[in-house]
Amino acid sequence: MSAPLLADESEAPAPDAAPPEGGPAPAPDPGPDLGEQAAEEFGRRFQVVNIWDNRGFLNISDLVRGGQHYDTAGDGEPAAPRGDGVEPREGDIPAERTALALEGFAEPAWFPDALARLRADRLLFLAGQDGTGRRTAALNLLHRQTGCFALRALDSDTDLTTWTPGTAPARGYLADGLLEPRLTALDTIALDGLRARLERADARMVVVTPCAPAVLAHLGDTLHTPPVRALPPEPRAVLDARLAAVLGGPADVAPALAALPPGLLDETLQPGLRPAQVVEIAAEIVRVVRRGADPESVREHLSFHAADRAPRLLDALRDSPEDLALLLAAGVFEHFDQTLVEEEAGRLLRIADGRLGGTVPDAGEEAPRAVFRRSRTERLEAIGAYVAPAEVHTTSAYSYLTRPVAFTRHLQGRAVLEHVWREHPEAAELLVEWLGTTPSEHGRGDRAGFVLGRCAQWSSGRRALGPVEELAASSRPADWRLAARALGAASTDPVLATAVKARLRGWSRQASVSRRCTVALACATEFGLARPGTALTLLRTVCDGPRDGTGAVASAVRRALLSLFAEPAGRAALLDGLVPWCRAGDATRQAACTATAHLLRAAAAAREPAEWWTRHLLGTRDGSRPGEDPPGLELIRCALAEPDTFPAVRAALLEWQRRAADDPRRAPFVEHLADRLGAAPRGGALRLLSAFEAARPAPGGRRAAEALAAWRRAL
Repeated sequence: MSAPLLADESEAPAPDAAPPEGGPAPAPDPGPDLGEQAAEEFGRRFQVVNIWDNRGFLNISDLVRGGQHYDTAGDGEPAAPRGDGVEPREGDIPAERTALALEGFAEPAWFPDALARLRADRLLFLAGQDGTGRRTAALNLLHRQTGCFALRALDSDTDLTTWTPGTAPARGYLADGLLEPRLTALDTIALDGLRARLERADARMVVVTPCAPAVLAHLGDTLHTPPVRALPPEPRAVLDARLAAVLGGPADVAPALAALPPGLLDETLQPGLRPAQVVEIAAEIVRVVRRGADPESVREHLSFHAADRAPRLLDALRDSPEDLALLLAAGVFEHFDQTLVEEEAGRLLRIADGRLGGTVPDAGEEAPRAVFRRSRTERLEAIGAYVAPAEVHTTSAYSYLTRPVAFTRHLQGRAVLEHVWREHPEAAELLVEWLGTTPSEHGRGDRAGFVLGRCAQWSSGRRALGPVEELAASSRPADWRLAARALGAASTDPVLATAVKARLRGWSRQASVSRRCTVALACATEFGLARPGTALTLLRTVCDGPRDGTGAVASAVRRALLSLFAEPAGRAALLDGLVPWCRAGDATRQAACTATAHLLRAAAAAREPAEWWTRHLLGTRDGSRPGEDPPGLELIRCALAEPDTFPAVRAALLEWQRRAADDPRRAPFVEHLADRLGAAPRGGALRLLSAFEAARPAPGGRRAAEALAAWRRAL
């Protein structure tokens, strides 16, 4: 999980070209197919979604935001993935995500009453502040009441007055982040109708609401359904539960606490502490226990005072442009290598051109500088940062060493950037200018896009997404990826998510190549991964638009489909959704066939999807007719029938066959594929069976030969 999503490692900006007479210049391809590159092994989750939380930039594969759960190794490094990479906002909630919410959950005092109300009424409104563990508690309530993992999420713009469970209802529904107008639009008739629909589906629903006075008054006074107040559980209960879950059991908690400095817990575990803050303390305790860290360093690492310290840091560095540039560069590129952070600080200084408080000579006229000025350590200490121990990273071709820069206090970088954005508008304009021109290589563009998305969350007014819209209208593919990454990060805010969705829906219908590519690429970010149904609809609309003549749109759609497929919980739904594409014809059919070819080629080198593909060659989709191909088989048959995709599919499946000779996990897939294709051999399937037959005694060879013999006899 080391390659950031849409991190462009080898793409160079396309040269500017004059538009041909009478029309615009053809749009360049959006760059290397990174979804394909990153999907070398589907068993490894390749979406890296950077979220600022209590450990700085984190991989959120184990994060239940605002609650009691996120996993790190205790020193700022993310732990191995165990749950889904993105918090689902629409559609089925993966069982792994619910199981993560159940693990180490500290039951608050109001939980039994909420459970009883959910049992009796089928509908529960849960009101609380951000960070109080509302979502984690809601998942526990739904699982405890339904006794199963068949839970589904509803997006923030869901209209509960008209919502219905659908043809395949779940047992529990979580509506988290519903907008205030959606909640205040409910009246008693609509509420009774909602309860009736839940009763017919034998389902329960928890609606997580903000503590806005208008919402609370409407629910209590108008609907006579006062919400349960989700007060955070006792900090010590959260700490004990989390430590027991991480360290192995309650017996291991006491020795871990004994290693802390005297008085630390009394000092930090104050009443009203949010669960997310308590989890940060737990992570620091684990760092001390497992990594032998200095117990006295716990206080200076905790992020509790990061926001208060941000303006003081800026004031202290006001007369040093170099230090200010380094502070901002470290805030954006924390955990990147020290040389990259310094390069970005230098680039910011040049772009600022004196706006940070000093002047920067032209590169060609720069006066000689003393080589022994302040050391790197001194400069980092001035901004409250340090160089972490060296890390070894490995690519498919070589290994290299990095020395990442990190702030001593967690969340300090975020606090600085947020303070700059909110309090210094002119500096915010400089940030946009700098981030918008970030080189895309080595993950820089991915990080810059993420920060631009967070800046949008810190904005207000109708133009919050203005800088992102300008990037989406650019002629440079790197800008499209930057815009897509920013839209993905911005969409984690429930209010801004509605604006992001509206923009993407509008752009998907336009003729503009840049905007349609941006839409497709955004579907490969946390926006699409959290809303796979919406993402598939947007991608279909993009495919149905006018041909761009460059392949840029098709490439962007393909990489989005690959990213969606890499989420195991959504694979079956994705294949079901692609089957109508195959039947549509034209560009939509071609997109589905091309994606299938890439999926098979990427999965040929992986171990994890072997049994998965086998199941989806044998299984049937909901509502399928007798004799109808299962979705996986129909897609493979369709891709074999397309002249453009046949060579890639044939090569991928022959690689499956070759590897199956030494891999008993893979052999059933090849055998079942030969059986299914042999039942009706025609076109590309017939040519593949001939190749399987020629590879005997490899798996599938004998069955292919039998099918071909029967076909010849029938001629």
